[in-house]
Amino acid sequence: MRRQTDDYTRASNVIQADKSVMSDACKALVLKDFSDKFNEYFDLCGLPRMEITCKNGVYGVSVYFEAERIKKFNVLK
Repeated sequence: MRRQTDDYTRASNVIQADKSVMSDACKALVLKDFSDKFNEYFDLCGLPRMEITCKNGVYGVSVYFEAERIKKFNVLK
């Protein structure tokens, strides 16, 4: 029984690791999309950075960017 548990744990870890891999091309596309959206509200100093973590099958995604200014916009009523 112990061996089955070890095999299951190993297989689960491999599957989780496979799901957490994001290619550089995919990451670049996501950061470009973020940059386009953030530029509607800020004057960015460069491209955003993104960190992805996976714990127990749940992804944590953090996006960081620096801006020179916050753009002014009117709120429609």
